[in-house]
Amino acid sequence: MRVLLLGANGFLGRFVADRLLADPAVHLTALGRGDDADVRFDLAGGSPGALTRFLDAVHPGVVVNCAGATRGGARDLTRHNTVAVAT
Repeated sequence: MRVLLLGANGFLGRFVADRLLADPAVHLTALGRGDDADVRFDLAGGSPGALTRFLDAVHPGVVVNCAGATRGGARDLTRHNTVAVAT
């Protein structure tokens, strides 16, 4: 199974990545801002078109979203963690 993990370098994502990597049936592509991500991409600053092209190229069967903002005011956190994910 081809799995794309968003936020692979974050607090939650690194634990999810470890679990997925332990499963031999999973082909994992890790997307994150850190140096150890398979693909470096900042979801907050990257263009939607670039992300669409990437998704078309990787063609994952499953997308796991562990990306999210952890700092900022309530309005910014809502925009980054709720509204952005829904669109």
